[in-house]
Amino acid sequence: MKKTGIKVIILILMALLQSCENVFHNDKLDYMWKLDSLEYPDGVDLFGNTCSKQSIDGAWFSFARDLVKVEDKRSGLCIIGILTDHGDQLTFDFSMYNDDNWQPIDNDLKMIGIKDKVTNFNVIELKRDKLVLENSKAIFRFTKW
Repeated sequence: MKKTGIKVIILILMALLQSCENVFHNDKLDYMWKLDSLEYPDGVDLFGNTCSKQSIDGAWFSFARDLVKVEDKRSGLCIIGILTDHGDQLTFDFSMYNDDNWQPIDNDLKMIGIKDKVTNFNVIELKRDKLVLENSKAIFRFTKW
């Protein structure tokens, strides 16, 4: 009887440990990040204006599991997309906003350096309080909120 009790306790502990799954793939990436600045290596922003670096005030990116939320207080943009974490690369997918039921978001995304609704970002730096991402058009500098 004592052996059976121990086996039951071990099985319960194993089941509990199996159910404790990491909520986030990368615990440094999780939660909310303030977009501080955009740098345009070509010297031109996504609207065709001459600009090498732009300070941003009021734009936030939040990461949770397989989702990315982007808020820009300047334009009123608030959207949620699919996040795919490849380790050294992230993919943001906002393609579900192609439907006619949604307001066009292309110009709002361009204001925060995102040209396409599906965009890959290289992770240049990821620390607990600092994030630097790069896509084909811009370098994004964030601080953890």
